[in-house]
Amino acid sequence: MLKPVFLFFLALLANTASAQLLVARDTITVRENGYVLKMPWANGINYSNVSNIDLNFDGKKDLVVFDKINQFSVGRFRCFINTGPAGQIKYTVAPELSYNFPSTANWGVCLDYNCDGKEDLLCSVNGGIKVYKNISTPTLGISFALEKAIIYSDFNPLGPAQVTPLYASTIGVPGFADIDADGDIDILTFSPGGFYIEYHKNMSVEKGYNCDSLVYQLQDACWGKVTEQSCLVAMNQCPLKPIKDQFFPPTGKQDRHAGSCLMCLDANGDNLQDLVMGDIACNTVQFASNTGSITNAVISDTTKLYPNYPNKSSTLQIKMNNFPCTYYVDCDGDGKKDLVATPNAFGSENTSSVWYYKNASLTNTVNFQFVKKNFLQDEMIEVGQNSFPVIFDHNADGKKDLLIGTYGYYNTTSLKAQLALYENVGTLSQPSFSLITRDYAAVSTKSLNNVMPTVGDIDNDGDVDICIGTSSGQIHWLVNTAGSGNVCNFSLFQANSFSFTTLSAAAAPQLFDIDKDGKLDLMIGTKNGRIAYYKNVGTLSVPAYSLMTNFFGGVDVKGDINLYGIDGYAVPYFFNEGVNTKLLVGNISGTLAYYDVPAILTNSCNLISANANNLNEGGQSTVCFEDVNNDGKRDLFFGNGSGGLSFFSSLSPFVGIIESDLIKLSEHISLYPNPTDDQINIHINALEFETGKLVLYNTLGKQVLELDINSNSQTFLLNNISKGIYFAKISLTQHSQTNTITKKIIIN
Repeated sequence: MLKPVFLFFLALLANTASAQLLVARDTITVRENGYVLKMPWANGINYSNVSNIDLNFDGKKDLVVFDKINQFSVGRFRCFINTGPAGQIKYTVAPELSYNFPSTANWGVCLDYNCDGKEDLLCSVNGGIKVYKNISTPTLGISFALEKAIIYSDFNPLGPAQVTPLYASTIGVPGFADIDADGDIDILTFSPGGFYIEYHKNMSVEKGYNCDSLVYQLQDACWGKVTEQSCLVAMNQCPLKPIKDQFFPPTGKQDRHAGSCLMCLDANGDNLQDLVMGDIACNTVQFASNTGSITNAVISDTTKLYPNYPNKSSTLQIKMNNFPCTYYVDCDGDGKKDLVATPNAFGSENTSSVWYYKNASLTNTVNFQFVKKNFLQDEMIEVGQNSFPVIFDHNADGKKDLLIGTYGYYNTTSLKAQLALYENVGTLSQPSFSLITRDYAAVSTKSLNNVMPTVGDIDNDGDVDICIGTSSGQIHWLVNTAGSGNVCNFSLFQANSFSFTTLSAAAAPQLFDIDKDGKLDLMIGTKNGRIAYYKNVGTLSVPAYSLMTNFFGGVDVKGDINLYGIDGYAVPYFFNEGVNTKLLVGNISGTLAYYDVPAILTNSCNLISANANNLNEGGQSTVCFEDVNNDGKRDLFFGNGSGGLSFFSSLSPFVGIIESDLIKLSEHISLYPNPTDDQINIHINALEFETGKLVLYNTLGKQVLELDINSNSQTFLLNNISKGIYFAKISLTQHSQTNTITKKIIIN
């Protein structure tokens, strides 16, 4: 008979099917300057922390990037599988794995704190450090369990214990390293006063515990004998004394800084931990050389010209607009840790915000040589801060092209809002996008703050116009003067063309005939999480708009007030489904709200799902739900604050299974190794079945292999399958009921 867990999944899928969009994760080929992007739909990266972790249990270190995304604290993990040989950079994006990581804000880094060979997660929590233990297995998949809600430390180890939370700023990132070379992870963090580096010693070894005890003592209240403020490091501070006598900053000091990043590394092979420091008020990092001892750290030399130290090479200095931070990770799988620098604050580099320096040293020292500024980003659609996708036919060839608005590309000292055009150079049924320009219609010359586009023929002349919403709450009209059947020509720009400003800026517009009178109305998502309805009261050829309501349908997608304050950033997408009107709304928290729109427009919309398909690709989600592959079914382009996109199609073999159900069922079905060369193993845990099938599809949805599953553990040979990315659809049948799950595999 069916086991209860199997019946649970069948019932769960049936109950949630009506709230799903019939799309699932997929891919479309994308080219930029003739180059085919390897990870086009990887969602973008802005302001991030970079770590190593083995994501697919193949023994190789992969990369996980925690992206802070925007000015809000809640971020998203971006997962990249190392698919290249040692010494070669080759990654495949695994966006589905980001759902396996706990919700994290401010900062998050992966490291093995308990010496079990698996990287755990240490992250920010209200002025301290939270710890999640890595409990992943090949059967369970990537998984974390809360180990410590906040780390404590004894601040008075020489007297009566004073155990309080170990302070770590939410703005910076502490330093994690084995400072005393005893095998466990110690912590360096700036004191609450903001000038002095505290060394908190891990007492696991000293107390006879295992590495995972997380017992700490304040060992040095002025580690390195330095202070840091105003982007300057002062040496020979606070002479070595017992902890209780050490000098602390004056309590009345007002010019302290708010946060710093500390990266520990042994740069010269002397078994002493040196530092690379980044600060929120600075545009460079500082290297601090430790020439003291394990028990008495002394910083004796500093430089801002890093990494031109100590080798004094000509490699590029780390210098960014705001708050650069560094991470010591192995990027090319050669067993040596490289250097990655990224900004740690909003309003800095974004399209080129992951600077990669290869460690070219042949000894146990480091020699960081600059390689590129857009590591990982150069393989994905990346339009800077935020992405607002729109599908339209710009060249009248009958194929749908991709237009992406953005809050802004970083440009020297500021963000410049633009429109990027990716032309469809494929076919009607198999689209393929190629970047034509990052400044379509020369929008950058208009000096707009944020560019949120919508398209439609609002003057009834047979061609498609563009309306742009901005942070000011106004709508600008790019008038297409090309005429029907011609390549678009947006030679006429009408600023604030309809003479209104939304009650709550910013304005995310959609041209849509909501009242079905044949004229395109303006439905405008606003910063407060609501939708304003402006009725087209003009004529077919001369549009004019009148505000009907600032709170259409009672829709309000504000996020958690503790995380986002009063903001919601509603981005609506209305569409017709037969005679009915539906609504999707992107929002600040990154989910996708799904509504039925009533025929009587003064009534409230009916919420179908507060989180359609359980998707969350990152905060400030945006959506375009159009048929791009000409199968008569809508496909989903999903934008977010990181400036990238994800794509979900009606043709994907994942269709019919929502993301959360896929993850739960994945706990019982595993495929390994992945990536693989010539065989794949399947293990089915705690599920009974009578018959089973494994069907392999390529990325175009074409079946390339079909195999019978006869037992709960089985090996399949893949000798004749070409290298590439595939989807393995697993179907299990018991008593005429079939349950299906699809997993992505990589064949090297």
